[in-house]
Amino acid sequence: MGAASITLPLEKKIKRVRAVEQANKITFEQYVRLALSHARFSRNEDTSWTVEVPVLPGCITWGITRREAVEMAKDAIEAWIITALRFGDEIPAIKIKSQTKIGELK
Repeated sequence: MGAASITLPLEKKIKRVRAVEQANKITFEQYVRLALSHARFSRNEDTSWTVEVPVLPGCITWGITRREAVEMAKDAIEAWIITALRFGDEIPAIKIKSQTKIGELK
C-alpha cells in the first residue's frame, strides 16, 4: 500500500504528575505494524501457522510457513481496517507495548 492520508487512534501514556491516557494519531502503516506487534502465532499439528490479532476482534488468518503467516496477518489487518472504515465501524485504539517506541512503527 502507498502512503495513506488517514490517521488512526493510538493509546500512549504520557508521564506528567500522574499518568494520563491520551489519544494520538498515527498513519495507516504505523497502525498495521502496531496491530501486528500484538499478533499471537501458534503452530498447528500440520506445521502450518495460525495468527490471531486480538486487538482487532475476529482478525485471524494462517499461513503454511511462519513467514507466510506474517504476510497473511499484515493483509488481514489491512483488510480489517479498510472494512471497518467502509462500514463506519470504530477503529480501536491500540496500546503501545512497553518495549515498542513510536519511532519504531515508521
